[in-house]
Amino acid sequence: MSNNKLDATYKRLRWQIIITTFLTYTVMYISRKAFAAAAPLLMTDLGMTTVQFGLASSIYYILYGVSKFSSGLLADKINPRLFLAPVLVVIAIINVGIGMTNSVNMLLALYCLTAVVQGCGFPPIAKAISQWYSKSERGGWYSLWNTSHNVGGALAPLIASAVIAYTGNWRYAFYVPAAITAVQAIIAAILMRGKPENYGLPNVGEWRNDTKQLEINQRSEAGLSMWVMFKRYILTNPIIWLAIGGDLCIYVIRTVTNDWVSVYFVKELGWDLVKSNSLVAWFEAGGILGGLTSGIISDKFFGADRWKTILIYSFVLIAGMVGVVFTIHIDYMLVALCFFIIGAGIYAPQMLFALGIIEASHADGAGAATGLKGGVTYIGAALAGAPIAMIETAYSWSGVFTLLGAIAVTLVVLTCVIIRVDSKRLPM
Repeated sequence: MSNNKLDATYKRLRWQIIITTFLTYTVMYISRKAFAAAAPLLMTDLGMTTVQFGLASSIYYILYGVSKFSSGLLADKINPRLFLAPVLVVIAIINVGIGMTNSVNMLLALYCLTAVVQGCGFPPIAKAISQWYSKSERGGWYSLWNTSHNVGGALAPLIASAVIAYTGNWRYAFYVPAAITAVQAIIAAILMRGKPENYGLPNVGEWRNDTKQLEINQRSEAGLSMWVMFKRYILTNPIIWLAIGGDLCIYVIRTVTNDWVSVYFVKELGWDLVKSNSLVAWFEAGGILGGLTSGIISDKFFGADRWKTILIYSFVLIAGMVGVVFTIHIDYMLVALCFFIIGAGIYAPQMLFALGIIEASHADGAGAATGLKGGVTYIGAALAGAPIAMIETAYSWSGVFTLLGAIAVTLVVLTCVIIRVDSKRLPM
């Protein structure tokens, strides 16, 4: 293959991969969030209680984390093309089942089953991105892909609300996402690809002559079994565990912000529902900016050092949190701006922790590394539910805010430790 043809093929397939994975995760979010969007009508029509909804949400996060971990181990051995398409088909089938059920117990069982299948989506995507984009450029590409979280999260309630308003039936809030997911399954089956070497292409590090990626390749032993690779490069890797701890902090703060903002501002401050929920929109908008800029900044200004970039955005997060405390009784737009800043300070480290964990592991261990991270960090999402309610009951909201502040400081400390440990590692 001539150099010109090689470059053209590589570039075409890379855009094919990024667009396919972006659409896949956006669609998965649309299917995942349909339940929350339709929850008020499910309570009215089927008699689902608030307690049942809360319990199902906690179980969802736990099952999602476990699924992410187990599927991560499999993702490194299975072609992403053969992994993602069936996952999307099963998600579509489950959504149809949710739309057809008249039983609360069956509804909640199917919702929890969705968590198991949804958890299988990210590891193969992480694997594909690690194989088609090299270390020195990966931050920018990963930043672009990462906005699928925000796009899907924003589209999900809009689609569900529009469908319910048009049909007058909550069941279509599940049927329509199911149809969209089924179409995406076909697209993924056609356009998704395995690693470049499967198609007669060189490793991405060799193609781009990326010394940082070549160093990762060189330090990654070949021919290892899945368990040996997992144990040697991931399970006993201190940087990965420190990064997981930092990401756990991020997930607690992120989930509290998403799940408790409207409760606090409506019940404690007397804001109306639209006004309080708009803060989440500001939060997500800030997340898009943080996610897009952080990868590029880490690539261009810090030589693909994810940890130092995380430290900067951790201080951005703390600044936003402190800003809310000082502006909460002054002006809505100031509070909204602070939530925008918090969003940037949350989604940037979340994206970079995932990327840093991939790059700290084996060159072929992206799925397993991100699976382990997901298995642990979604415990943080679960901790943001009932435990936060218990703290609020015992110590009021000031206790919750104090806890979140302590978690943010812990994030900074862990990131500083990662930077120190990483600087002492032997050259790869």
